[in-house]
Amino acid sequence: MRSGCYGQEKGQQERYGTNEMKLRKDMKIFIVGGGEIGRSLAVQLSRDGYELTMIDKEESVVSNISNSVDAISYQGNGASYAVLKNLNASEADIFIAVTNSDELNILSCFTAHMLGAKHTIARIRDVDYATQNRFYKNKLGLSMIINPELATAMEIYRLLRFPLATRVEVFAGGRAELVEMTVGEKSPLVEKSLIEITKNMGINLLICAIVRKGEVFVPKGDTVLQRGDILYLTGAAEEFRKSFKQLKMPVKPLQSVMIAGGSRISHYLAEVLLRQGAKVTIVEKNKEMAENLSALVPKAAVMCDDTLAYFDSMSNADISNTDAFIAMTDNDEYNLVAAMYAESQGINKVVSRINAKSRLKVLPEESRICTISREDVAADRILGYSRSLLNAEDNDAVESLYRLMDGKIEFIEFKIDENARNLNIPLKDLNMRRNTLLGCIIREGKTIIPRGDDVLLAGDTALVATIKRQIARLEDIFVK
Repeated sequence: MRSGCYGQEKGQQERYGTNEMKLRKDMKIFIVGGGEIGRSLAVQLSRDGYELTMIDKEESVVSNISNSVDAISYQGNGASYAVLKNLNASEADIFIAVTNSDELNILSCFTAHMLGAKHTIARIRDVDYATQNRFYKNKLGLSMIINPELATAMEIYRLLRFPLATRVEVFAGGRAELVEMTVGEKSPLVEKSLIEITKNMGINLLICAIVRKGEVFVPKGDTVLQRGDILYLTGAAEEFRKSFKQLKMPVKPLQSVMIAGGSRISHYLAEVLLRQGAKVTIVEKNKEMAENLSALVPKAAVMCDDTLAYFDSMSNADISNTDAFIAMTDNDEYNLVAAMYAESQGINKVVSRINAKSRLKVLPEESRICTISREDVAADRILGYSRSLLNAEDNDAVESLYRLMDGKIEFIEFKIDENARNLNIPLKDLNMRRNTLLGCIIREGKTIIPRGDDVLLAGDTALVATIKRQIARLEDIFVK
């Protein structure tokens, strides 16, 4: 875990130029649907300063949003041509439809597209619709389709690959990864500086950011890791497994996974786990749901039972041979109780679905349970895509964007072309802004952890970490 190329001001005054970010007040975003996803999007986009219009059929939803978010709130049909024309949806830079109806979302986006909206994003959950992505994008003008259940299942799958990870993101077409993990009591990283870890352990990963007691900062080479630190690491996908083995951290391949609840997320997750060769057991107490799921995923063992009762029926050998437990019912309290029980039985990786973050207070501070929210996953994906569309200026193309810690940390993936500034200059000769870091460079399929002598070249992909600031272009990380 190298000290890397960290931002230093070297006494130079830092300031934002007027052209560093597009003027957000001139960027118009429409959101149809004021549910959990729509509300989460509205809060963040409003906080970012964009001109926001919210549309929902329910008066109570519109009233609540208008009292809590700086947005134009309108009660009405978000798919109505007359409504959208009256609200000037033709001027929308991004039009987002996230109601509970796939059909309404598709029609809303199509109508907005025909009126002149630049980009449209639709929440589509139905499997039949979701498989027709190409048609909707090519014929109906959809820029992005988000399936919250599938996105959540894939995020859980990435978590399961590394038992100690609490979040895993992929970028550069899967050639590099971003991993969030907490330094435990017995971690070999405790009381080690980043330089020591690099020199003595030979770990080819980069710690981009650390959260310590709620405060986020970019570490330096002499930063000493402490128990409880939350680390954000980047590196080549293959290096994580190699490095975790070097540190004697668990990287055992998944062989047996138990899922509580027969939701659509469970269906998607079971399919991807089965393709990877894992044995999957799904416990669903509703008989009809259990039968349907058994027909949809015949290779999985589907048990019609209460999860806690099923746990009691399992032998100690069966429990010890279970590599991961995933609680995916619709009941937050039940998920947390089942997850805590699974953790108490020594199951190595435990993930719980939760919607109300306030309920996390019941978890012990030392708990290793990972929590995940379908709504948060969907909102994060839409926010990242929206920001990449809005921020892609000039010749620097934003490929993807990840927001962490409620937006305090951002990881932005840039594609660099020959017109970019600061090419072929050693990084040690460039001054980076404070609280920014060049996490890694992907060149011709190879992932490079950058050091002072490395340079940026046309054709590279660069991953940048920023703390409490937002950037539109790669050149914005350098002091001019």
